[in-house]
Amino acid sequence: MPNPDAAASTNGDDPSAHHVAIIGAGPAGLTAAYQLSKSGVPATVLEADRVVGGISRTVERDGWRFDIGGHRFFTKVPQVEALWHEILPDEDFLMRPRMSRIFYEGKYYDYPLKASNALRNLGLFEAVRCVLSYGWARVRPPKDQTHLEGWISSRFGSRLYHHFFKSYNEKVWGVPASEISADWAAQRIKNLSLFSAIVNALLPKRNQKEIASLIEEFQYPKFGPGMMWERCTELVEKAGIPVVMETKVTTVRHREGRATEVVVTDRSGATETYPCTDVISSMPFPLLLRAMDPPPPAEVLAAADGLTFRDFLTVALVVPERFSFPDN
Repeated sequence: MPNPDAAASTNGDDPSAHHVAIIGAGPAGLTAAYQLSKSGVPATVLEADRVVGGISRTVERDGWRFDIGGHRFFTKVPQVEALWHEILPDEDFLMRPRMSRIFYEGKYYDYPLKASNALRNLGLFEAVRCVLSYGWARVRPPKDQTHLEGWISSRFGSRLYHHFFKSYNEKVWGVPASEISADWAAQRIKNLSLFSAIVNALLPKRNQKEIASLIEEFQYPKFGPGMMWERCTELVEKAGIPVVMETKVTTVRHREGRATEVVVTDRSGATETYPCTDVISSMPFPLLLRAMDPPPPAEVLAAADGLTFRDFLTVALVVPERFSFPDN
């Protein structure tokens, strides 16, 4: 997202000389709008759906609230933490213990993996093989650790990698683990290895602050993550930035390297044009490039067509009130 102050300086330090079209009313788009509103930069948010929040939304049906994607609120970045509580008051946050498990071959495994639980469920023979595999990885680590397969195998051994990491990540991301960057794994399970998992099992308070995946509790808005973005929408609109729902972006016009206007189609099929000086987009990148007028060079479009992104379907279940499922 461009710095609002830097953007303003390009037009004589006058924020009102800009008008930013923000495509998407998910966390990225709404946070951009919120920050721009505090800097006095005019903007309009354009959202194709009828609910804000993107995959961090909460939808309601028959009195039930469903989270489309499970989003825990946990960060080690003070500025992000402060922003959450600036948007949503403290009393709207709940602290919840973390509980996630993997159901594998008829048994539940703690996630992140806890050595005692995993090795006990695997059985003595397989547990010994996993420990030996880890020892071998420490002595002869994989030569290529630039991808997820090599990076995790070097920290857990190849047997635990094939048990718990390979199929899950390939299912989630839709590409072979050997093609997933190790940078992603390093952010998700930073500093975690079989050795550190064993240390955490023996001395839980000593190690967990150093390992991103070992958090024991997290914040959660009491009515779901969508509550955060519903409140953010209220603040943005109160500041004078409209959030226009059910408007699909069809064209992004530009001239001499700058955006000039965004054309949308509403649910009735009518089109509307929004003049702008800047665009902040959270729509899928290939779709954004296809919407540009004039279009990018053919080689850019060809490269964009090679990019992929994952879609998903959430199935919500209404269960009896007494039903107990502690996982989150």
